[in-house]
Amino acid sequence: MVDLRFFFVFLMIIFFFIFSTYSQSPDQTMENKSLRVLSKTLIADDGRVYACSDNDFFSFESNGSIAWSVHMDFKCNTGFSPVYSGFNQMLVLTENRILRIDFPRNGTKSEPETFFDPGETILGFAVSISSSSVYITVKDHGLYAYNMLRQQLWIAEPKTERFGYRLGCRKDYENCKFDSGPVIDSCEASIYISNNEGELYSLSLRGTYYQWIQDLSVIDRFFTVTPGNNGLVYVVFPTKSLVLALDSFSGNILWQKTVGPLSESSGSLPVIDTNSWVSIGSLDGTLYSFSRIGELHKIPENVEADSMIQVEPLLDCSGNAVYVSQTKLEGKTDLVIGDSTFVSAKKPETAVFSLVVPETRSIHWSHSYSDQSRSLLLDEDLQHFVLDERIVLAFIAASNSGNPFRCRSKHDKLSSSCSFAEPEHLDIYIGNERTIIWFLLFEFVIIVLFAALVRFCFMFWKKQKLQGRPFSAFLDKRRLLHRKRREIDRTITRLQNESTADELSVDKINDLVQERENVKRKLSSTYSLGRDIDASKSKDHVLPLYGGGSRSLSFRNRENESITIFQTHRHESSSSSEESYRDQHYDDDDDDGVADDENDEGDLKRKQNGKFLAHSEGSFSDDDYESCGIASSRRSTYLKKRSLSCRD
Repeated sequence: MVDLRFFFVFLMIIFFFIFSTYSQSPDQTMENKSLRVLSKTLIADDGRVYACSDNDFFSFESNGSIAWSVHMDFKCNTGFSPVYSGFNQMLVLTENRILRIDFPRNGTKSEPETFFDPGETILGFAVSISSSSVYITVKDHGLYAYNMLRQQLWIAEPKTERFGYRLGCRKDYENCKFDSGPVIDSCEASIYISNNEGELYSLSLRGTYYQWIQDLSVIDRFFTVTPGNNGLVYVVFPTKSLVLALDSFSGNILWQKTVGPLSESSGSLPVIDTNSWVSIGSLDGTLYSFSRIGELHKIPENVEADSMIQVEPLLDCSGNAVYVSQTKLEGKTDLVIGDSTFVSAKKPETAVFSLVVPETRSIHWSHSYSDQSRSLLLDEDLQHFVLDERIVLAFIAASNSGNPFRCRSKHDKLSSSCSFAEPEHLDIYIGNERTIIWFLLFEFVIIVLFAALVRFCFMFWKKQKLQGRPFSAFLDKRRLLHRKRREIDRTITRLQNESTADELSVDKINDLVQERENVKRKLSSTYSLGRDIDASKSKDHVLPLYGGGSRSLSFRNRENESITIFQTHRHESSSSSEESYRDQHYDDDDDDGVADDENDEGDLKRKQNGKFLAHSEGSFSDDDYESCGIASSRRSTYLKKRSLSCRD
């Protein structure tokens, strides 16, 4: 069945070739032999049309006149259009090498120079102006990356492995090769290329990193790839009349649509406008346009049966509309064999060129041209070239025929080039959004608490009492201070509840209150769970401090006389007195053991004894005051203690 299908197609091709040859007049046949064939054209930002023919490169004005031309030493490949590489330069594929042609400066032309010569067949190339790089596919070798200085950056092959697993060429690893030219997605900074097994690769512009590989061989091995620069990649299968939209981030198929029969040689490349509508012409004479989500618009809705679209549409200068060429024929026959549709056509009559807006399905301009009226359309310089629908459509698009829209500037093109590209959002959490918000809030609270704990630990371990000492001793001392404070509180409560409120009890309560404040200061400073507090800056002393070995006790008698007693202890008790003094001012506390509590209790007893002596003024006579060194406020007398009898 397959052999009969191809035999039938071969017979149809021979038949129509013979028919088209004999249907032309002898004069027309001789005229066509003398005309030159132009390559695929490029409409640049300056509004000119660039193409090559044989050994010459041409720059045409929009009306068809030749602006300038350059002779080349090699014959150009008419199946590829020139590529603008920036810096007023063009790259042209000639035979098996790529030439670089500079634009004339001040009327001076420069000779083309060889940019790349692999000595093998070049399947295609593409230029990334943003990265100033050229990507070239060489048959049976791989994908080469060069910068504009002709320095090789890297080489990529279809056979790749990662962590011991093969990512491409799964069916025939030995004979797997790249068989298409590279296609660049500027918005995603990616390169798309296919191999001979029907696998589509997505590579990074910066290196040989394979982002994803999609096996499309289950549909067909022959397909064309067009980047949408909107987050999608469009794959067209001409023999299956199928259009696929792939996610440029993951390579997953988002949607697929069926269109009319497509041409295998030309016309299978779609065009994407600034509104993210992709349009492709069909051999049934209809322009199929799809939105980014797959919504279909057919233009026109009612098409004549004997018409077809053989060449790909071209985008106008505004980016909102496309120019379409529709050919009307004397007759057309469709033949469906399996999943393929074969179209046979008779002699064309007229070509209808239209300006169409795919989003609104509106046709803003339309005009028909016959073969005899082509001389009335363009400049006479084009009379030396074969003018088919593809060439005429290029010059109509360059001249903005019937275009009511304003052309975009370079700034507008850059700002709207990736406006429809949506970043891929990865859903980490699956479930209720409210639950996710509460979970994130809980995580935030945990992080804050952890940060506070780390800060507390950092401050706590810098305390002076923990430097070079065990942590258990610090906790024991802190526990003893708490116990001591509770005992003092109980003692103060007991003394306050007693019925006797003499002067000695009041002084004792005052001493206990002072001792309790001393313990609290220790617990809030040196033995606290926070940072150490500088005592010298936290409290201002009204009276000068005395650090010697004597102590003064002041009180007033009944006659309102101020009496001061200077008491000097024995040598063996001086250290205890100094320790009590340090405990009162908490700024020089060095003992961490239980002995501190014993010293504090001893100091308390000594204070009470001193107070007892001070308040025993009723038992002293004036002679006793005079003998013991007691001074009145009217006269300054100092008593130095020389024996124990004075204190007793």
